[in-house]
Amino acid sequence: MSIQAFDVQHHERAALQRIERQRIVELAGELIAAGGENPGGTEQGTVAVLAAALERLGARVSLDAVAPQRPNLVAHLGGDATGGGLLFLGHSDVVPAGAGWHGDPFTPRVDGDRLTGRGASDMKGGLAAVVVAMAAVNAVAPQIPLTLVCTVDEEADALGVGHYVATAPAGGYTGCVVAEPTDLVGIIGCRGAANLRLRITGASAHAGRPSDGASAIQAAAEVISWLRADAARLADTGHPVLGAATWNVGTLHAGHGTSIVPDTAELGVDRRLLPGEDPQQILEQLLRRLRLFIADSAIPHRELIQITGEVQMQMPGFLTEPGHPFTRRVCQALADAGASAETGIWTASCEGGFLAEHHQVPTLVLGPGEINTQAHQPNESVSIQDLCTAARAYALIALRHHHHQWD
Repeated sequence: MSIQAFDVQHHERAALQRIERQRIVELAGELIAAGGENPGGTEQGTVAVLAAALERLGARVSLDAVAPQRPNLVAHLGGDATGGGLLFLGHSDVVPAGAGWHGDPFTPRVDGDRLTGRGASDMKGGLAAVVVAMAAVNAVAPQIPLTLVCTVDEEADALGVGHYVATAPAGGYTGCVVAEPTDLVGIIGCRGAANLRLRITGASAHAGRPSDGASAIQAAAEVISWLRADAARLADTGHPVLGAATWNVGTLHAGHGTSIVPDTAELGVDRRLLPGEDPQQILEQLLRRLRLFIADSAIPHRELIQITGEVQMQMPGFLTEPGHPFTRRVCQALADAGASAETGIWTASCEGGFLAEHHQVPTLVLGPGEINTQAHQPNESVSIQDLCTAARAYALIALRHHHHQWD
């Protein structure tokens, strides 16, 4: 065994010994208690807890206000404290607690192996695991540069990550791990996403003689019918790894009363994106096709129907190939940390695509918690064992990634 290989193994053993269950639970609990509901609150409290924990480690922490009391956080630890190396990504907001909880959503509770509270899974637990892993790596190998970017507004309009990529210098990093809840599966890619708002205007009339008007609701029904048919077309033209693009009509607001032909309707439409697709081009093409479709419909006075739209939010996807060295290192770290070395594709979207694109780095999503059964649910919880496993995996990834870069 070479001296260098011995040093790496020694650092790994020493770092893993520093990952303590109680510290992860305490920090995750502090982050849960800090709140950060979006919409309805701000991330200020969560960021303050996170910043204090990182500053205690000696990290150089900078805060950048995206909106009042809504700061992005960037923390550099190790190396010369200016960045570089492995980049971790998280977000400080949580969805509103809602009803159905068995206790206060923002009072963390431990019951056996479960830590309960809003954000336990998505993603206060993941953030705590990252910070503890960064501390462990820095204690045994302070020459290794590590960075955490924590954005605001991930759960709504992605204002935080949009601000980050617009202001942060590109490049400088060699890999990115997004600590979203993946049930400790290494997510190598996901489709992008765009939220489109479609506005339909027609002409109102008395319901006693509806043929005098041009119904925006009828037009909306035609739009939904067209999207349903186009969804079948998209299903036949998917990406070989990421799957098919999709349409989903998530909201519909229309009309003024039952005795009035509606002259307005507004649809909120989700479009999942494949690599190379541009949301603005998709919107413009969609509007052209819908206008032709409405012109050929049977809606009375269809010539009065107008359809406009805008892209409200867009989130790029990403794909790191299964055979990429970064993917292999993450999988091996998972196995050595006590998890299965699984990889997968996400049906959800996340902010990893922004950083993969901005910094041109291989990116994986990997974290404790479950996106479908725990995140955004009443009585949200996470396995404490999985928090510890995630922290061990993060530490091994950081150590091995650095070793690979200088091998």
